Amino acid sequence: MIFGSGIVMVFLFVSLYFEVFLLLAFLQRRFFQIDTAGKSLTELPSVAIVVPCYNEEKTLAASLRSLLSLDYPKDKLKILVVDDGSRDATLSIAEKFVSDPRVEIFYKENGGKHTAMNLALQHTDAELIGCLDADSIVAPEALQRIVRVFADERIAAVTPGIHVREPETLLQHMQNVEYRLSLFNRFILAALGSVFITPGPFSIFRTKVVRELGGWRYAHSTEDMEMALRLQEAGHLIANAPNAVVHTATPRTFKGLFRQRVRWTYGWLRNAVDYYHMFGNRRYGNLGIIILPFAILSIFTGIYFFARIAYSTARLIGDEYLKLTYAGFHYHPSFDLFYVNTSAILFLVWASVALILALICIGSFIGTGSKKPPISTPLFVIFYCFLVPLWLSVAVYRAVFHTGVRWR
Repeated sequence: MIFGSGIVMVFLFVSLYFEVFLLLAFLQRRFFQIDTAGKSLTELPSVAIVVPCYNEEKTLAASLRSLLSLDYPKDKLKILVVDDGSRDATLSIAEKFVSDPRVEIFYKENGGKHTAMNLALQHTDAELIGCLDADSIVAPEALQRIVRVFADERIAAVTPGIHVREPETLLQHMQNVEYRLSLFNRFILAALGSVFITPGPFSIFRTKVVRELGGWRYAHSTEDMEMALRLQEAGHLIANAPNAVVHTATPRTFKGLFRQRVRWTYGWLRNAVDYYHMFGNRRYGNLGIIILPFAILSIFTGIYFFARIAYSTARLIGDEYLKLTYAGFHYHPSFDLFYVNTSAILFLVWASVALILALICIGSFIGTGSKKPPISTPLFVIFYCFLVPLWLSVAVYRAVFHTGVRWR
């Protein structure tokens, strides 16, 4: 028991340390973004936005309309729709937009998102190339805000500020809080030069850099993670433009969320194996020394805490059942400060929760300008933390035994 408590203390302290590190980094840099002072684009670059599609008949039209509404010169923008062997009406929906000269459509046999991106890469000479998942909506000013960051020649990619699109179910509202926390994380990781994901909804890249690196790879169904790691391995910087707003669809049900997160975590673990040489390597700065090791540790910390809580709960229920069986039911409500739990473990737990709430509030402010967290934040804090270890455990199992994952 003492040994178990010691492990809990260590994991809690490490988690708290990491949260404090991120918060202090934010306070020190105060809305820091890669400095473009004195730098400006003399001319807007040409941009190609790739929309890889596989059975996206329900959402594709809205995504394309949002791209066509971008505040960007029409002669500088191309929209490359790549139907990756869809079996529904995706292609026919895409063809309705072909009358706009900015839209080009390609069809290929199903081969995965990386093949769709590489096909588009072969058919563009644009200076910047990006991706918009076919279930996402981009704000009109988003591209302008991202492109301005490329005034710094050191930047090879820029990620946007991603929000949940029209949350309806309780699960989606909890994801909305999670995405606010992600807004903070992506923002501060970019400031630390440590971004390890370039998400599918509207990340933009320098085309020449992507070509130099050999295009997109399969990467265990998580191309966005692998590309970010490869960019940083090659010494390139990834920036973040949190005011470039993109709204993306999120799973409505636990089954859909579980499958999505198992795929994400599995892909992250497999990519971590492929890029193991970056972990703890001072050559990669904060990314190698702090961020990547903590990212892996957080997975196993979450699984351990869940197992520990489940075990303790089962023991408590068993003990209470025995008391009820042999002594009957006796309840005498009372309150005595002497019996208030003041253990160091509980203090660390409450401190960790308080810090998470602070980071959610900062993420909300960065992404929306609101100083208040979403109303569903208590649901996220109370319930979501018990869901996460479920898919973490399955993903670790599949990564260890190489069982793979399904996209859908």
